[in-house]
Amino acid sequence: MSIFVSVAAYRDPELVPTVLDCLAKARHPDDLRIVVNWQHLGDEDVSAIRDDPRVEIIEFDARQSRGACWARAENMRHYRPADWFLQVDSHTRFAQDWDVRCAAAALSTGAAKPILSGYPSMYDPGSEFTGAGEPTRIVGDDWSGDGIPTFRQEVVPQWQTLGRPERARFLAAGFLFALGSFPVEVPYDPTIYFHGEEITLSVRAYTWGYDLFHPTEVLAWHFYIREERPRHWDDHDGSHAGRHWYVREKASRRRVGNILRHPAVGRLAMGPVRPAAAYAEYAGIDFHARTYTEHAKVGLAPPEPVAAVLHHDSKSGYSVSH
Repeated sequence: MSIFVSVAAYRDPELVPTVLDCLAKARHPDDLRIVVNWQHLGDEDVSAIRDDPRVEIIEFDARQSRGACWARAENMRHYRPADWFLQVDSHTRFAQDWDVRCAAAALSTGAAKPILSGYPSMYDPGSEFTGAGEPTRIVGDDWSGDGIPTFRQEVVPQWQTLGRPERARFLAAGFLFALGSFPVEVPYDPTIYFHGEEITLSVRAYTWGYDLFHPTEVLAWHFYIREERPRHWDDHDGSHAGRHWYVREKASRRRVGNILRHPAVGRLAMGPVRPAAAYAEYAGIDFHARTYTEHAKVGLAPPEPVAAVLHHDSKSGYSVSH
């Protein structure tokens, strides 16, 4: 069971501990291929993972970085065929046997193309790791002024009694476990900067026939409170002759709005398997009216997804049928 693991790291001292924990907690660590997009200023020591044959490090001067989506897109360019795909941030801790547990959970859904995703529980590298946490689901929260949806998380009710993952409406970028076909069919859009990453990923995956699920067990932990850690937008303020982060974000938001409100089939747009309108109905979201259904706001189970049937699109070149 091979797994391609994508890790994006921007000047992050947690990178090496994350990669080492990923390997140490896997039941079959030699079946992993970890690709790290390491954006740095020469101020981190990665010698502990540099010579590991299971780890490939792609190096970039942090001043040339274009943001997290660009970094994830670069990692996908190094993809080689694998049974499964995992995307995490560089400040993550893993549950014991996470590899076989993720695969087993995904297969237990019975979906042909399952994705497990969600916001992991929290850890703090400055405190003792206890392994405490609860699985959460993603629910609709609000809308930005330019019409991009925002989300929040809530604990999955009675998760201890659930035997399999529950259907999800939305994906999280910091923990995403999918079939190995995902990087080929849903490649990352490097022009998206920050806001809109997860909703475009959700609708694009759904239109490619993937079914979305939240794990109902804790499979990973994430370091959320990073007040003193370097952030891309702090470094890219135009003072180093680089493109100001907000210029990227402004252009990115325009692109996200076009993708959501004027969907088209394409390599960095929608897939050919389900229409974008089917995702909106499934997720309980209206990108034009900027509203959620009450079910989407309180986290009730979504309806059964539209059957994945490849359809014909003369412009895209997909020769498929209804």
